[in-house]
Amino acid sequence: MTKEHEQMLLERATQGDLAAFEQLVAPLRDRIYWRAAKAVGDLDEAEDVTQETLVKAFTRLDTFRGDARFSSWLYQVGSNCIRMHLRTRRRKGAYRIDDHLVEVEAGAHPERPSAPATPDRLAMEGQLVDALEAAISDLPPQYGNILRLWVEDGLDLKQIHERSGLSIAAIKSRLHRARRRVKDALESEYGVGALLAA
Repeated sequence: MTKEHEQMLLERATQGDLAAFEQLVAPLRDRIYWRAAKAVGDLDEAEDVTQETLVKAFTRLDTFRGDARFSSWLYQVGSNCIRMHLRTRRRKGAYRIDDHLVEVEAGAHPERPSAPATPDRLAMEGQLVDALEAAISDLPPQYGNILRLWVEDGLDLKQIHERSGLSIAAIKSRLHRARRRVKDALESEYGVGALLAA
């Protein structure tokens, strides 16, 4: 996305254009989700954090001053949402199975029926997050290093190019292959749809 196109979408989104906002954040959503999944250790909670991040960003777009890239600002909103989520969970003791997770989730999302938070389901979600990290670690270095720069360091394509010396086309190719390998590894272990498209 060119800087001019991003600026045009930002101006429209700031005026309340949801479609423009969705175009603006679409390329960044996977990274927000992935960071949340690794931080909170629960796939459903990671989706909740991602949604909360996008809602807060949309409602607070007028606070974005353009001093940094929009992506950096959005990741900061996401980091704040992760911290608040973990703080709330610690207060409620939500990591313990006997703390009525179903009621907490249902209260936060009354419109969305929640599956029972059984020990098996909680264990599966923890295993998925561990498997995600393992799948990234198992990537060949030329893929894993690029994916970590993109996901964990939050670098964009230009910044990865400056750090690695690779062309933008090569970076895109390696990111695509890395994400495909991670997705295939998770789906071979846990089935299709085990994780949002990596």
